[in-house]
Amino acid sequence: MRILMAMNSLAMGGAEKFFTNLVTALHERHEVTCYIPALRCSDPAMHARMPGGVPVESVSWFTPLTYRVFYKLTLMIQKRFPAFDPEMALHTQRLRALHRRHRFDIVNAQLMPAARQVCAAFEHTRLLLTKSDHGDTQHFDAVPDAVIFRRLDALICPAEANAQKARSLPLRSACRITTIPYGYIGGAKLSPVLEPFEGVTFGMVARGVADKGWREAIEAARKVRALNKNPMRLVLVGDGPCIQKLRNEVSEPWIIFAGQQNEPERWVRGFDVGLLPTCLPQESLPNSIIEYLACGKPVIATDIGGIPDMIGRAGRLVPLAADGRADVNHLAAEMLAMTHSGARFELALGAADAFARFSMEHCLGQYEDLFASLCETSMSGGTRTSC
Repeated sequence: MRILMAMNSLAMGGAEKFFTNLVTALHERHEVTCYIPALRCSDPAMHARMPGGVPVESVSWFTPLTYRVFYKLTLMIQKRFPAFDPEMALHTQRLRALHRRHRFDIVNAQLMPAARQVCAAFEHTRLLLTKSDHGDTQHFDAVPDAVIFRRLDALICPAEANAQKARSLPLRSACRITTIPYGYIGGAKLSPVLEPFEGVTFGMVARGVADKGWREAIEAARKVRALNKNPMRLVLVGDGPCIQKLRNEVSEPWIIFAGQQNEPERWVRGFDVGLLPTCLPQESLPNSIIEYLACGKPVIATDIGGIPDMIGRAGRLVPLAADGRADVNHLAAEMLAMTHSGARFELALGAADAFARFSMEHCLGQYEDLFASLCETSMSGGTRTSC
């Protein structure tokens, strides 16, 4: 099968990590080409995750500086000529040239910018277009994103919670909405980097945005520390403006800021319990929880998005407070319970079962089945037209 995988850039994030995982898995069985126009704006560590041998089409002169300049020029031009979008014209020309060269059977776009690009380029081409949802599809602009909803052949959601929201979107009636959990390719067997510790290690891995619950994790840990005199530490893996601010506010030596890590599993291996008190409304299946489960760790996370289905018998759920953020008192209570080894052991037993649904082989098989089914339906409806 000839597959085009599209994503605008490879920033450091869960969607981008899954994209590289899926490209790696598909590449072993299919002819895969990637369209990543802002590749030079990508995070180097995420770029390094791309498998060798996969052709990648990018816009070579898109750098962090030139891309910002081009974006601003596009906005200026569109003020005078609203119907003309220079950036979309560029993507359309390149995507159509790629299709003429490779004659793709199917396209998979991830995140809204890439979906907008492929749907605009192939709006009038009989080519199967799919999008992998990462909780972003529910946040769209009616005018620029309209082409996505009138053109997509399938929307692939990572959790049933996402699929339920997707069914209220203005997708065309023929668009399939299906649920396929993320597949994991990582370093769960890598050696840990944390020094051995006689007490309990709570840890958190996430993007450096405030809504992931960094401050709530710290506040809850302080409450637990005040109630429990046994040794305890909190390890925070990630970076961003909100974390830089917290670094300046936190003085306790038992709170460790590890910064951004290319192999977070090496840190997770040293956790006793993984935390994710996120309040992001678009939360789907957080990669950090998959990493906790892959390493056999119990999880404490908020009851939001697809998280309840993820952790099963391997963790505890924390409700959101009236302000829409993780309930710190409830989080502290669950953490206090996890200071007892028996409670941790019981939940750790369920980690392997919870992780099983995130195997890459399982994920790949479901994607292949969907792609094959779409191709079969398309073939029965007629032949494809060229660009």
